[in-house]
Amino acid sequence: MLAGDAVAQDRAPEASPPKAEGPAVLDALMVEGTPQARYDSRLSDVGSRLNNDITEIPRTIDVIPEQLLQDQHAREMEEVYRYFPNVVNNDGYGGTREDYIIRGFRRRDDVYRNGVRLKSNSRIDPSTIESIQIIKGPVSDIGQMTPGGLVNITTKKPSWTARNHLETNFDSYGERQAMFDSTGPLSESFAYRIVGSAESSDSFRDDTLVQRQFLAPTLSWIGADGASVTVGYEFSKDKRPLDRGFITYPTGGGRRAVADVARSTRYDAGFTKRDSTYHQGEVDVAIPLRSDRWMLEGKLFYNHERTDEIHTEVRSIQSNGLLVRRVEGNDDRNLDTFFGRLQTRGEFEALLPVKVATGIEYRRQKESWINYTGADQVGGTVANPASWRLIDNSARPTARTARRVEQTDFGPFVQADIALLPTVTLTLGGRYELSKGSARVENLLGRGTTVGSYPVDRNLTKTAGVMWKAMEDVSFFANYADTFQPHNFYNGDTQVFPAEKGRQYEVGSKINLMGERLFMTAALFDIKQSNVVESSNGVAVLTGGQRSRGAELSVVGNPVEGWNIRAAVGYVDAELESVDRTIDGNRPTNVPTHNASLWSSYEFKDPSSPLVGLGLGAGVTLVGNRYGDAQHSFELGSYTLVDTGVWYYIPVGEKKVRLDLGVKNLTDKSYLTASGGTYRVSAGAPRTVYGGVSFDF
Repeated sequence: MLAGDAVAQDRAPEASPPKAEGPAVLDALMVEGTPQARYDSRLSDVGSRLNNDITEIPRTIDVIPEQLLQDQHAREMEEVYRYFPNVVNNDGYGGTREDYIIRGFRRRDDVYRNGVRLKSNSRIDPSTIESIQIIKGPVSDIGQMTPGGLVNITTKKPSWTARNHLETNFDSYGERQAMFDSTGPLSESFAYRIVGSAESSDSFRDDTLVQRQFLAPTLSWIGADGASVTVGYEFSKDKRPLDRGFITYPTGGGRRAVADVARSTRYDAGFTKRDSTYHQGEVDVAIPLRSDRWMLEGKLFYNHERTDEIHTEVRSIQSNGLLVRRVEGNDDRNLDTFFGRLQTRGEFEALLPVKVATGIEYRRQKESWINYTGADQVGGTVANPASWRLIDNSARPTARTARRVEQTDFGPFVQADIALLPTVTLTLGGRYELSKGSARVENLLGRGTTVGSYPVDRNLTKTAGVMWKAMEDVSFFANYADTFQPHNFYNGDTQVFPAEKGRQYEVGSKINLMGERLFMTAALFDIKQSNVVESSNGVAVLTGGQRSRGAELSVVGNPVEGWNIRAAVGYVDAELESVDRTIDGNRPTNVPTHNASLWSSYEFKDPSSPLVGLGLGAGVTLVGNRYGDAQHSFELGSYTLVDTGVWYYIPVGEKKVRLDLGVKNLTDKSYLTASGGTYRVSAGAPRTVYGGVSFDF
């Protein structure tokens, strides 16, 4: 889990072994619907290394519970990001990876899974998600990250309360997905959980079939003295084409425009494909030290991922209007990540009450692959790319190179909360990071091998924050944090850019309203980063620096029985600082100045009502205008989307069936989601009708 100033030790199993004997009694809400406060982040199991409640942590944190994913019928994580302030989606390597922008800064490897920084070439299957935490700004005691923030996925863990869930989903463009989730006790000390899913879905895009399978068994043990061990495994197989989307064409004066073609139009060939498989294993151990005031915790994590892909890229447009395209891809892309953490946490009195966590982390990552490109093929036009049939000439490449990148990171860390007064808490944290990397590039069609390495990079990152509880339901906070992230070798090239360095100042307030039925967070921030590298059409460019200043407000809660809301608005003034001054003051690619959202749902709870079990939900998201490149040669425009949904719970004894029906993009708005360059513009989905059936028992 993540929150506040740290990546926490993963959460323990959902429930301890039951103490009482006798038959279990199901809560009436399990039959009539869902819990009262379905979207309230305070009900999510989120904490810092010190297991603090997020209302007590001096920074901004947004939490996406599983219930919100279900009510919005979110089939990918990107579908829920847009409901949070100053968070927008990015290109994601043709829609094959998780990719987002927080407070104007694009993530690099800032996706975390159960507190582990995870570089991945695959999508994350939503079936395994218990909650998603969005941590705003740098988290200094984890070391490497971009300063805008990070996302952590908390996966489902075993529970000693037995329950089973079956689900199937479908939509008007050919989605076909099924999943199961089963958990419960094996004995007083052991509990299990196993989650699985299978999908074979078409899309509104031509020649787009997504096929994936997922399986995640987990076993937990809790001893009488409070010690615990959790062992988990994940398998995922994901097949989908790499979709570069639309292209732009020159209109004169250094300006470009996005091609006005049907949303289904693709500029690549029908043989485009991408297969990715990963195996993940993790072990979590917690041991009480003398008393429950101190714990020794350890974690081991390993991931092996293999990817093979072939796709087509538009390279340019000739003066006669014909497209220049080529086939390229990556074979035998193997990514291995090993991570280990050992930490202790507890509390003591030293003139003032102190809570502290300290430990060490080690991470080693190796990635190797063979990259190839075919000869240019000329034909087809912007308006009709299919008028020329592309051929697969990858067996006769014009370039073929073997690449290998390695990186090792090691860092001791510490975080402490000091109660200066009953209403004032000071948070301090830091990490000393050592990072080392190397790269090798071999030309397989000729002679020549290039080997590069960079010396050990040493950095101290630090944070300080204060939380003041001015009144019972009103708190104010302020924080400072800095961070760094080495560039290593971009895409296996041995050119090394200087490490990114960033810092943030943030002030804000957290307020409980209506007897804690509503929770509001407001914040102002100023973030600066140096040595920023942007990618345009696959080429790394050192742009210089970036500064983002802004504000955001979010409200979540349950104003009255049955009614739940999430509302947010964000504003960011982000500017690039160019090395050569050509793009000074320009807004970064894909970053809007503002976004806003509202999701509201109502469930009829009164058992005497004939509508009991019925739920209605609707949401609206607004994203401001964005530029498609750092030079501002073309715009992506702004858009507003409306989604609606209805669900109904049918009691079957002590069990329940849920029926779902809804519409995404109700107004059928045409919009562009993100840009990866002049020939890589992603299209948004049209109006889509969806349905689903689930059974809990």
